[in-house]
Amino acid sequence: MLRKTLLVLLVLSALAAYLYFRDSGENNPWVAPPDEARPCPLTEEQLFAIACTSIVPGQSFPAAIPWEAMRGVGQTRSKMLEDLAKSKPIEFLEHCLSHYSNTVRGYRLIFLKQEFVNGKMGPKEVMRIHFREEPFSVHMDWIEGKGKAARTLYVENENNGLLVARPLVFNRESPILFERRVDDPDAMASSRFPISRFGIAMGQRSTLAAIKAADKAGTLHLKYDGIVPLKEVGNRRCYKFVRAPYEPVEEDGIAHLTFYIDQETMLQVGSVLRNTKMELIAEYFFRDIELNPTFHADQFTRKKL
Repeated sequence: MLRKTLLVLLVLSALAAYLYFRDSGENNPWVAPPDEARPCPLTEEQLFAIACTSIVPGQSFPAAIPWEAMRGVGQTRSKMLEDLAKSKPIEFLEHCLSHYSNTVRGYRLIFLKQEFVNGKMGPKEVMRIHFREEPFSVHMDWIEGKGKAARTLYVENENNGLLVARPLVFNRESPILFERRVDDPDAMASSRFPISRFGIAMGQRSTLAAIKAADKAGTLHLKYDGIVPLKEVGNRRCYKFVRAPYEPVEEDGIAHLTFYIDQETMLQVGSVLRNTKMELIAEYFFRDIELNPTFHADQFTRKKL
């Protein structure tokens, strides 16, 4: 490990030295090209790379690390993202989804939800979730608010495309698993969506698609409300957006949406939906998120039910 670290520092030192010994162009009769021919400004990633190469030979860790430069780049990135959220929220949300697609393969987390289903408000539910993108896999383990099942599993193109669950019988776990279609009435008795539509990315795509449709129709009302701590997810700082009113109201009578994007992970970690009377339709929160974990080989099998 020490050898690898020394090798990395040696390479970075050489790159830093190049900045001092390269031709500055002071004696070069080069004529600057017109503005339209000049290269684009450096991206924040390129700026960060340059900052990392500024390790000065002869200095020891941590003095050799350009902390101030890195902090400056981080602040610049935060400022750019907040400006984008304020002025171009749709582009900001597209950026968040792109970030997810490029970086997230799965996660573990605690999921909190409450929904108005079948004419009544359901209990508050707390679940431990294991999720994998490829193949699409969801393992839910109820901590609070258990309904008809203690645990459920869905893996795309496995188990004949069915949901598999450990049912509860008189509040006791049944020794026999049952299988259901994802849209079976039993499976949908306490949920607005089938398990095959679960996920942070699913929620972000749905939010963005509805916003784009309203924008195209000229009926979008979307307000950026700043960066706030969200207590439901451990007081993590989040970009807050409010979409209201809806013209017209959408499925299930949705007329008001507040949603939150985690400032660090760029994930949509909170959503609160209300009707025209501001009565709760549903709320969803994702907390204690562990991105791209190494799952046990049995995690998405019947053995874990």
